Amino acid sequence: MKQTEQNRQTAQQAAGLVISTGVGKIWAAIGQRRNGGFERAHHAVFELTDGLDNALKRLLDKADDVHMPVVIGLDSAQLRYVDMSLPPVEAAQLPQLIRTQAEARLPLDGDRMQLAWRLVSSAQGYECTVAAARLDSTEAALGRLSLNGRLCAMVPDAAGFAQLRTRLFAPTPQTCIVLRRRSDGIALMRLNEATPLRSAVVHAETADIAERPALVMQDIQMELETIAQKQDRQIPLYIWPENDPFMRRTAEHLSQAGWQVDTLKADRAAMEQAHLDDEQDDAAMLDAFGLAMLGLTDTTPAFDFMQSRQMARTAQDTAMQHKKRLRTIAVIAVLAVLCAAVAYWSLLLEVQQLRRELAVEADGVKAETILQQQAYQEAVARARLDMLELLDAIQDSRDGMLLDSIEFEQGKPVKLVATAGGYEQVYGFQKRLEDKEGVAQVRLIDPRLDERTRQVRFTLQFHYKHYTR
Repeated sequence: MKQTEQNRQTAQQAAGLVISTGVGKIWAAIGQRRNGGFERAHHAVFELTDGLDNALKRLLDKADDVHMPVVIGLDSAQLRYVDMSLPPVEAAQLPQLIRTQAEARLPLDGDRMQLAWRLVSSAQGYECTVAAARLDSTEAALGRLSLNGRLCAMVPDAAGFAQLRTRLFAPTPQTCIVLRRRSDGIALMRLNEATPLRSAVVHAETADIAERPALVMQDIQMELETIAQKQDRQIPLYIWPENDPFMRRTAEHLSQAGWQVDTLKADRAAMEQAHLDDEQDDAAMLDAFGLAMLGLTDTTPAFDFMQSRQMARTAQDTAMQHKKRLRTIAVIAVLAVLCAAVAYWSLLLEVQQLRRELAVEADGVKAETILQQQAYQEAVARARLDMLELLDAIQDSRDGMLLDSIEFEQGKPVKLVATAGGYEQVYGFQKRLEDKEGVAQVRLIDPRLDERTRQVRFTLQFHYKHYTR
């Protein structure tokens, strides 16, 4: 990974490839630095059935830099997005937490999908947008290519157009939505500067657009409502290309529906300098060049499936190391128990010998009576609840929450009533308390949100050592 980052900083050329499993093609472009900007040095279209490795090999034959970084773009039509809120957890725990929530909310088995995400810190933890792709769409590219250090990112194909928008088109607001025509339908992208926040494709063949334009427009408007999310129709919307009759009709329809619609205008001079032609080049071919530009910058892309996979593997390796440590501790514990057993039996023999020696009465009192009294005192001590240990366990777990009451009675679970600032804080308290030594079976009972104070009042019941059994 470090080698790839160094390549991106020093490389003079980079390759971008857009994979479309639906169309069955790979669009490829080589970009290079020139006079403080970027230009296209080569482009080609390959059949996906010939293999991604074969396409890359043929592309490398046209390159001047055999170590050039490669950026792969996955077809937005193959991606699904979901938004979620995450509690403030350690970075190492995020991949598993994200996967768990994504598996619950996406209609695809966890072992059949690859995830990438974009995180934004919030007051309650993180706001996360997850992009999910079928595993068979990413596995080939993340196989052999990732081993040679050349593949530096795998992102949605919209990341390529996001790069072009800021460099080769007339200025637009920082955040906007772009609708553009492509061979298999209409692509929709919500962009923030050079970063795609969300992307989708409304499939529509040329015949569909000609015969059922109203139906296609209805699908576009429904997809727009999803992409715009909470911003509703206040976010600016741009149509491209402007000379397409259907796109012009779409612009008029959306304007009447309340959207702020304008046309995206290409910077002809910048396009010519980059050796591009927005009127002749396929939309996917422009995306491929944008991905090549991304490979020549030090930008950390959002929704990088390669980086997310690396993070997930790191988390798995950490978990495996933790398990190995636990196994080692278990072996040590068994050996310690064996040593303690040997010592115990030795001590038992000594005690028996001592009892025989003290069997004779002294002043009318037997040694057995003395030992029984001592055993009784020890049993009483064990039956008592160590309040300091219990309160320390609760204090270390509450994280600033207000405790209303604590009830305990021998043979019954400890009952704790408290107030928290939100449900995530309640769940965190429960988790931390469960990890405390001697605490078991922590149950959350009847958490309720006070609409006036926005505070959550809840009850926890748990067992503590032998006292509550």
